[in-house]
Amino acid sequence: MMSDGETMDDSLWSHLPPEIVADVLVRLPVKSLCRFKCVSPSWKTLISSPQFAKTHLHIAITTKKPPKALLRSSSDALYSVDLADANPTCEKLDTLPAECFGERLMASEPFNGLLLVHGISYEPNFLSNPFTRECKKLPKSPLSDINWNENEGYGKPVRGFGYDSCMDDYKVVMVHTALQVDDADTDDVAVYSMKTDAWSRIQVSHNWLEPQTGVYLNDRLHWLCWYNLMNAIAFDLSDQVFREIQLPDYELDSECLVVLRGCLCLVCFSVCDDGTEVWMMNKYGVTESWTKFRIADPMMYIDGVLYLSAKDEFVLRVLIKIIEEDGEIIVDESKEKQLVLYNPEKETVRVMIVPGIPTGFAILGNTVDTLLSPNHGGQIMRQCEASSRESS
Repeated sequence: MMSDGETMDDSLWSHLPPEIVADVLVRLPVKSLCRFKCVSPSWKTLISSPQFAKTHLHIAITTKKPPKALLRSSSDALYSVDLADANPTCEKLDTLPAECFGERLMASEPFNGLLLVHGISYEPNFLSNPFTRECKKLPKSPLSDINWNENEGYGKPVRGFGYDSCMDDYKVVMVHTALQVDDADTDDVAVYSMKTDAWSRIQVSHNWLEPQTGVYLNDRLHWLCWYNLMNAIAFDLSDQVFREIQLPDYELDSECLVVLRGCLCLVCFSVCDDGTEVWMMNKYGVTESWTKFRIADPMMYIDGVLYLSAKDEFVLRVLIKIIEEDGEIIVDESKEKQLVLYNPEKETVRVMIVPGIPTGFAILGNTVDTLLSPNHGGQIMRQCEASSRESS
């Protein structure tokens, strides 16, 4: 225990080998580590370093730390929920800087604790870590000079965010795509590199991407193709090439792509009472590996499939629930957007009681809480350049 006036650097901890201190700290939760930056200058330097953040993330991945669902309330507050917990609770996160969230700003699906926040059209774009409250405004994109107009066949920009393992780099992708088959035969694509803090621009053959956020898996971003309903489109963040992925022979209306248990999944909703299908590609890129789960409860209006547990139970977001009382069908709108647990084998539904969850919320996606900083990219680049100059 430290005496009055004694700092952490004068305590027992300061006499331990630095590698021991680092090995202990790197296994602690992000919330604790953010507080521990105030303990001493040496701890702040250690915890704030890019290498420490990468090691902390590596431990979370290798130990298969369960993801957390990131929620945004109607008042723009952010919350996280551990969906794998038997008794989940909703934790309100510290407020991000005002410029990161506000009127007309939206968020794409998070990845490794980083979140892409963007305007409705092209600008502005931010990268933020809601768990550490760090936020970075991205430079103006090369697509900002394009005047998109839905009446002329162009829709809002299609976005995605993910990781390029070949370059050890996080990247933002923006696609300016056509909404009509007879429009120009190319898409404008802009790719932002966090490592270089700069955009590059390419043109590719038309893919007619659905205007949804790209789903990240295996170094690729994935979108549905509105012109060819039997294909998904994958953009490789390394070689920057679009490729097609054949979808299963589904019967219901396709709605969205998600990643569940590390596999690409196609969610198909019915406009009638035929339930919901979730198709899972068990072996990436192999068409024959698609298998189907069926969510057969016609009494639920499902508007999101969030998580698949080790017991093959789905966490679903239900907008409304239809209940039967005394032979009458009524719509229960008392709880706007519920989370429910569905077992497809037993066809049972259980409402998840999540203390602290806001009554109105949007699901931004699943992620792990990390120390990754949107400002680390340029710092790593400068370190590499300095090492190169020293070696020469």
